[in-house]
Amino acid sequence: MKKYFAVPAVMTLALGLTACSSGSGNTGAKDGEKPAQVLNLSKENDVITMDSTLATDGMSFEVINMCIEGLETTNENADIVPALAESYDVSDDDLTYTFHLRDAKWSNGDPVTAADFEYAWKDAATDPTCDYAYIFGSDGACIKGADEAMGDPAKKDEIAVKAVDDKTLEVTLSRKTPYFVSLTTFPPFYPVNEKFAEEQGDQYGLSPDNLLYCGPFKLDEWVKGNSLKLSKNADYWGADDVALEEININIVPEPSSAALAYENGTTDYARLNSSLVDKYKDNEAYKSVLGSFLWYLQYNFENGDLQNENLRKALTYAVDKENLTQNVLKDGSIPAEGFVTVKLANGPDGKDYRETAEGYFTETGEDSEKLAQEYWEKAKKELGKDEINLRFLFEPSDPAKSAAEFIQSELSKLEGLNIEMVSQEKNVRLKTQQNGDFDVVLTRWGPDYADPTTYLNVLLPGGSFNFGKYPNEEYTEKLKEAADADTDEERWQLLKDAEKIAMDDVAVGPVFQTGASDLLNPKVKHLVDNPVGVPFVYKYVTIEE
Repeated sequence: MKKYFAVPAVMTLALGLTACSSGSGNTGAKDGEKPAQVLNLSKENDVITMDSTLATDGMSFEVINMCIEGLETTNENADIVPALAESYDVSDDDLTYTFHLRDAKWSNGDPVTAADFEYAWKDAATDPTCDYAYIFGSDGACIKGADEAMGDPAKKDEIAVKAVDDKTLEVTLSRKTPYFVSLTTFPPFYPVNEKFAEEQGDQYGLSPDNLLYCGPFKLDEWVKGNSLKLSKNADYWGADDVALEEININIVPEPSSAALAYENGTTDYARLNSSLVDKYKDNEAYKSVLGSFLWYLQYNFENGDLQNENLRKALTYAVDKENLTQNVLKDGSIPAEGFVTVKLANGPDGKDYRETAEGYFTETGEDSEKLAQEYWEKAKKELGKDEINLRFLFEPSDPAKSAAEFIQSELSKLEGLNIEMVSQEKNVRLKTQQNGDFDVVLTRWGPDYADPTTYLNVLLPGGSFNFGKYPNEEYTEKLKEAADADTDEERWQLLKDAEKIAMDDVAVGPVFQTGASDLLNPKVKHLVDNPVGVPFVYKYVTIEE
């Protein structure tokens, strides 16, 4: 039995991500006074739901994480550290995890118990409307019984999650899952107070009064589409280590308006788009970081033309990704060289997966265009067609909009290719994908946990997000072999082998890995910018002169 314990006072860590910007914000203080611990944020999107079992978007994850915690969390270095679990044990066969909860309570005074986790996990895993139900099964945590119970509330008891007592949660996995503990930092694995949630019914998580809090902050006000206001949760178990007293969030969809708010001192944070980068790139407020989302071309394999491998190669090589990222996006994005991103996870050798895996579709400029033309001619000959019509789906907001316009221009160089560009908001676009009503879509995937399978599992047959219906039994078998591998080294190589199969098939066309360009007040310190899971963690933030 292996035991893992809490580390003392995570707030004493000194090496967190700190802001490197200028601008006023409203966090100033008179000489000799301690600055007000108030953080003001401008965000492009509103929260959709505060129900941790149903949320799917980054903004909802951020605010849920402010208000509710999981068994584990991330510290300032993005390391996994204890949260509501003080410690945990792992059985010798690495299949049973026993978490020991600390003393913590909900905002109504109820204690946070192991039963709150059991209820939440089983409810999410069996809810037919939960998009993240899959993450409890073999495509994620690999909890025993989760696959069989997925989407079927009548089978909740088959899932191997058990509250042994109020302070002890036992979870049994179907196979070794090295990243399992990291998943407990992700909102679908947060606790839910059963009695309160059942009383709220379908209104749970839709307003401040329809939610209980056990995290560092409480949601006081939520004006849909406009603003949110949070305050420090005095009943939080780690309240003594939380400096912020208040967080104000304004929903500002237009980046230029958010940047103006920063200049005017009414916000401490603003996300920029590519058109603003040149204006602010020399400003002390500006910072650019590599994100973790992968944007790629998803091909619909139920389209007869797109079943032709050379056609998929032509479309993929037609996009000069270097030109796109350097001259169009200009936000720190980089060309994608596979279906697993850079800086996602290190292998047994301590090296980043992408560093030791093969690179795919790396040609640029004339080399890329030449290959695209060669494969295009081969595809037309094999299909017996001089013209091919494709419906291209994309979102009307950046970076998707700018990238889609660039891709359209690149594809226009393939003589005889007719592209119908269809712009749809994200929620509509997802429904269209689910219905299979597309030929090609510029879509994205963000990692839920730090392991290559968070991407590779997307292409499995029957997968919740394999909207293109990519079919390859060899690929599926290779991932099964990886899951059953005897050593970490063997597993890592099998994952690389699986990716190679998919890339050789052109299962998708990788385009770019996102970057992010922001303005952030230099007085804001210790903001955690996570490469996976919850985008930002605010509980360590302090306002300093």
